[in-house]
Amino acid sequence: MTDGQVSRGRCKPALISALLGGGVVLWALAAQARPLVYVSEKHSNDAVVIDGASNTVVDHIGVGASPSGVAVSPDGQSVYVVNASDHANNVSVLDVIEGRAVDTIGVGFEPLGVAFNPDGHSAYVANTGGGTVSVIDTAAKESTATVRVGASPAGLAVTPDGRFVYVCNAQDLNNARAGTVSVIDTLDNSVPATIKVGLNPFAVAITPDGREAWVVNSHSLQAVGEGSVSVIDVATNSVATTIGVGRNPLGIAITPDGTKAYVTDFSDNQVDVIDVAGRAVTNTVDVGHGPLGVAVTADGRFAYVANRQPFGFTGPGDVSVIDTADDSVIATVNVGNNPTSVAIGPTALACAGDCDGNGVVSVNELLIGVNIALGTESVDRCRAADRVPDGMVSVSELLTAVDNSLVGCPQ
Repeated sequence: MTDGQVSRGRCKPALISALLGGGVVLWALAAQARPLVYVSEKHSNDAVVIDGASNTVVDHIGVGASPSGVAVSPDGQSVYVVNASDHANNVSVLDVIEGRAVDTIGVGFEPLGVAFNPDGHSAYVANTGGGTVSVIDTAAKESTATVRVGASPAGLAVTPDGRFVYVCNAQDLNNARAGTVSVIDTLDNSVPATIKVGLNPFAVAITPDGREAWVVNSHSLQAVGEGSVSVIDVATNSVATTIGVGRNPLGIAITPDGTKAYVTDFSDNQVDVIDVAGRAVTNTVDVGHGPLGVAVTADGRFAYVANRQPFGFTGPGDVSVIDTADDSVIATVNVGNNPTSVAIGPTALACAGDCDGNGVVSVNELLIGVNIALGTESVDRCRAADRVPDGMVSVSELLTAVDNSLVGCPQ
């Protein structure tokens, strides 16, 4: 039995008394909030869930074939995982509270990247094999439009105001070729601009102020070569400057304060740290083999890097956790085969213990949580009590629910 875990099938009167008795003020004991980190594992056909507080794996969720891109919805309730196999051509929809795939959405041929509109009403999937972007209605959970872009679209990102989607057209994933970025107007799904960038653009990130799109030019997925970052002025849709980085960069993330960009150099096993204002690499961080996807936590404190392993190699990879204060690697999390993309969930999910989702945790709901912890009721009775989620309810999860009952659900 792990620390803080209630054993099943045993009566714990002291626990029940501590949780519910005497009007004791318990919110000081509530567990600290923590983000969940979602990583797609291409050759394990699942998404691994990492607890951002302990940097340990807490779940593996089965998805489709060859999962690649992953994104968390703005409300933190769903995770979209793109299944890149040409036999799948779909997106698995994961329910964060339930910790499982609850739906599948068909998209175009060989999908790769995915991004949500900040309003949460739409999601966009780049179909590499089809040269298109699928527009998903997230409420209906179906693709409602298809937008023709350039050849081999890969990564994509939506501006903070939700108005435009920037799509990297890698042109040819196997050979070094000059690529482009298509700009989709989300109002009518037209493409008002196509911007020439560097060789084989693969990933893009938008600065928090929405003024620039930073595009990673990978050089090629097959031949080793120096990469670059094209900085696009969103107002004019022109390249303002180009920054040299390491070999075959494939991922990029910008900190929430807009001061740093983290770029994964696949062939160097490093991450370049770029001073956004200074337009220059100021540091390099050694990580695992074949770093690909990267994401930064909402508070800007940590960057998570998926180390895929070299192309052509199928085997376990890992995730490097970088402390952005000094750009040191503070943890390495072993995961499944060929981790590819990373997405960070919210620090606070739906209100812990609020079984019916009405924004209030009742005494009856607390009792349900206790019964789940004791093993006398199924976790299906109240998925909101299982915050990790790992199919169990721990003492810390119960205390969080009690805190929400006493002082109210987080707003």
